[in-house]
Amino acid sequence: MSIMSKEQLAYRAQQFIILILHLILLKWMHYSLSELGGETTAVVLGHFVGMSIYGAVLIRGCAAWGKYRHRLDLQSEEESHEND
Repeated sequence: MSIMSKEQLAYRAQQFIILILHLILLKWMHYSLSELGGETTAVVLGHFVGMSIYGAVLIRGCAAWGKYRHRLDLQSEEESHEND
């Protein structure tokens, strides 16, 4: 049994947080599709606009977070090569 390094643990934590955020969006979609049949068009439209904004922010945020983590990895690799 191997112990995870700090870097691997950080990636797993990032993946877990992203998974939770996607599951929240999925639950919201399920709720909207199953429960809003009797609501007004404005309420339904509000939910779909909100889901669209949430999804766009989620995609952009995940990409930015991944880019940040990638840059940290490149920086640590450069530092380790300089030390060798």
